[in-house]
Amino acid sequence: MSGNTNLIEVLKSLQISCDVKKYGFSSIKDNKSELSSEVLATFQEQEGLTLIATQDYLQKNDIAFDGPFAKLTIEVHTSLSLVGLTATLAAQLTKHNISANVVAAFYHDHIFVQCDLKQKAVEVLLDLKNI
Repeated sequence: MSGNTNLIEVLKSLQISCDVKKYGFSSIKDNKSELSSEVLATFQEQEGLTLIATQDYLQKNDIAFDGPFAKLTIEVHTSLSLVGLTATLAAQLTKHNISANVVAAFYHDHIFVQCDLKQKAVEVLLDLKNI
């Protein structure tokens, strides 16, 4: 199932959701074979296994992390071959001094932003609908 590849259409239909959990980014040396459902994503890097998990999980397991971040989900089914979406969203957040840690998944893109700036981030991203 392919998603939308037209950047203008995606921006005009932009919808964003945000859950209430707080997330952190971490790196561990030992690959734990059974990770909790509170771990959203992993990525193997040369230095270790990156975890994106709930802050609660990381604290409960005494894992140092950067955060907290809020997870914004772009609620438009985009194609993995769509050109420019990540750059456009990141540039819009940059104008407002909001960091953008983007994770592209199969159906949606997710942007992790500072928790205290999540409402502002949603507002400035939704401004892109008016291009």
